[in-house]
Amino acid sequence: MNAKEDFLRFAVMVNTNRHEYGEAVSFGPFTLFPTERRLERSGSVVQLGSRALDILIALIQHAGQVVDRRKLMSRAWRNIVVDESNLRVNIAGLRKALGDGEDGVRYVKNVPGIGYCFVGQLTRERIATESSSHFSEPFPRVHSGGFAPGAARPQGRDEVLRTLASDLRRHRLISIVGPGGIGKTTVAIALAKRLSGEFPSEIHVADLSEVAHGDTVALTLARLLGLGDLHHVPVTCIANYLSTRRALIILDTCDYVIDEVTSLTTQILAVSSATYFVLTSREALRVRYEHVCRLSALEVPPGSEVISIEHAHAYPAVQVFIQRALEGGARFPQTRKSYATISGICRELEGVALAIELAAARVATFGLAGTMMLLGTRSRLRWQGCRNAPARHRNLAASIGWSYALLSEQEKSAFRQLSSFEQPATLDAILAATTNGTGDLSNAIDIVEGLVAKHMLHIQPGPDDLPRYRLPASERIYAREQLSQAALDKRSIVQLNGGQRICI
Repeated sequence: MNAKEDFLRFAVMVNTNRHEYGEAVSFGPFTLFPTERRLERSGSVVQLGSRALDILIALIQHAGQVVDRRKLMSRAWRNIVVDESNLRVNIAGLRKALGDGEDGVRYVKNVPGIGYCFVGQLTRERIATESSSHFSEPFPRVHSGGFAPGAARPQGRDEVLRTLASDLRRHRLISIVGPGGIGKTTVAIALAKRLSGEFPSEIHVADLSEVAHGDTVALTLARLLGLGDLHHVPVTCIANYLSTRRALIILDTCDYVIDEVTSLTTQILAVSSATYFVLTSREALRVRYEHVCRLSALEVPPGSEVISIEHAHAYPAVQVFIQRALEGGARFPQTRKSYATISGICRELEGVALAIELAAARVATFGLAGTMMLLGTRSRLRWQGCRNAPARHRNLAASIGWSYALLSEQEKSAFRQLSSFEQPATLDAILAATTNGTGDLSNAIDIVEGLVAKHMLHIQPGPDDLPRYRLPASERIYAREQLSQAALDKRSIVQLNGGQRICI
């Protein structure tokens, strides 16, 4: 089960403490659990927006009867006045989720000028449920986009989650930042699950990595809230909707729309005192009142001494590796030698969760020693992960490439040049490589600052209390590939122009 599915299942079970009976309503391959606000298709949860789910429940409660469109709008948008187009948008989304109209199957019928009617054949069943009859607040209203697989309770993140939960009580805008694959999305989802009791009315989770072409973040969030296509004043409508609700909104993967996210969040926070935002991004918004959580890598065993199996297993990076390796069908002896190799792999991958998971999946094929050996090759960038993961998380090349594409042309050039540094370097050395002989120190400083802000260039303390700068091993391999490709492209351009040198 991935992080999103686990969170959605949790959201319909919060505050449950007593054995009662509810109803399951089946039609076609679908089963609706109205009390738990869950729709399943052949046993799998159907991802359906809260508005559309409200409408479906209302229609099924009055199956065979025409439900006035105004009553449906009142049910789905309690105490909110919205245009009828919002109802049509959610009806269309509901029909799509149900496959209504495919192969002649019909569930929802439109009665022009009046409303809608559920026309499917229903089977009702009384079922035992774990629930409480005394709710101080309604169930969380959970809207969600697609998310990368990840543990609902990520290893080694307990302290981070406790700190974030405490910080969110004092700050209404928190940005979780860090390099690709470090686990930002998983931590954000785990935080939402942890805080569901404090935000019992509404929790909204949106993946912004694939905002539709021509859309804006405001339109995407408006649809997530069930407000439909409000091209005229989406921010105003969102703010009005959220003004009466205590809501937690998680905007995941803000990297490519960071300016829009900055504008949207600051406008909404200015007029809605009960709205809280948690963002994930590879760089901070850099706005006033933003609280930044820089997510560090998973802790790895030290390399200076041989440690026991029990000691090695206490490190989160090792825990993740073993869990993923076993899930992938790997078997290895429980010896200090095996754990020393695992520890070495985790150190080489610098505690990056995605990289560790991808490496662990190779153990079933290459064994521990073989996997360790392959880390020294470029193949590590191409190791494939989960098929249902977002494209940026399917291998390390895609993850690093996602960040690389965010860089300016000057930053890309500097990133490629810095691949020549095998060891951490001083600022003077980094600046000298970045100026590339131009002597433009001011511009070089801006470039280095940009690479650090986007987590493409890492900082660590030096022996003289001055910082050192370096590219992590995987990024260094990727940068060398890009450097080779840039040189190849340059030669190709020269050849296409009859061997004459041109400025490029």
